[in-house]
Amino acid sequence: MNRILHIGLLFVTLFSFSQTKVGNLQYNDIDVFENQELMLNGAGEREKLYAIGLYLDFEVDGVEDGLMVADKDATMALTIKMISDISNEELKEIIRNGLERATDGNSYLMEDHIRNFIKLLPKQINKHEIFKVVYTTDKKLTLYRNRERLGAVRECFDFKQALFKIWLGENPVDPQLKEDLLGSFDANPILGEWKAYDKKSGVAINIVQLYMIENKIFGSIQQMLRQSERDAVCYECDGDDKNQPVEGLVILKNLQPKNELKYTNGRFTDIRTGKVSDCQIWIDEEDLDVLNVKYRGGGGVHQWKRIKTSRKDNREDFRTVKF
Repeated sequence: MNRILHIGLLFVTLFSFSQTKVGNLQYNDIDVFENQELMLNGAGEREKLYAIGLYLDFEVDGVEDGLMVADKDATMALTIKMISDISNEELKEIIRNGLERATDGNSYLMEDHIRNFIKLLPKQINKHEIFKVVYTTDKKLTLYRNRERLGAVRECFDFKQALFKIWLGENPVDPQLKEDLLGSFDANPILGEWKAYDKKSGVAINIVQLYMIENKIFGSIQQMLRQSERDAVCYECDGDDKNQPVEGLVILKNLQPKNELKYTNGRFTDIRTGKVSDCQIWIDEEDLDVLNVKYRGGGGVHQWKRIKTSRKDNREDFRTVKF
């Protein structure tokens, strides 16, 4: 993946992909934790106290995988958004009670780690604050409040297992919340990789990655399929695109949602001529694997085909981006 595509994905990350709504709160479907892209597996709300989102880089099949997630030594995160004010003492009680449930009354075996974690908590937790709990494979659990790093607990894999079991274990604090967190990821069907074809000959031309920034769709050329065009430059393009490598070039810009399956009022750049035209894209419900692309002067509707990859493969693709 070349430098321009890296930059494009960086902006995607900063301004977020599509979002999942929990009550009145929004969770990014993809977010960055400790310089690693993680995908939202599920999110839910607990008793008007907080909403919580679970971020992973591996696939989960459902509620039955709760223990597997808690016990797995892999980078993962919880994003907790406060719905109500809560005191430090109340939060301590919630954590201690949850750990007792998660360990069947044996939380005393990790008392040192519990105390170290509780020391990181602020004295007052206010409504609308956001906490992030990030576990990394160096056996470290890091706590953030908003953008502030509060500290970390080290060499704490057993504590991490217990902490995640508060919500994902066999005796969770809220069974419905557990189901919400372990639900399958439902991505925007427009997003992903699409193979574009020459309308006249039917020959595949390139692979275009569609992504979302601030609820608008953009698309960049990930790869030219003809080897002789891998190093092609858009000499005919204007503005910032002029003389830029074709691979990595953003050819679809600012498409706005008309409904879940259709985006309009965007701009399409023809890499052959450099011409920029009005465009729209849509998917028909009867065939979600064909993307219809129509732009002024394009000679009708072009049909791109979805490149099917598993959810796990998609996670691996996003993990290649480093910051």
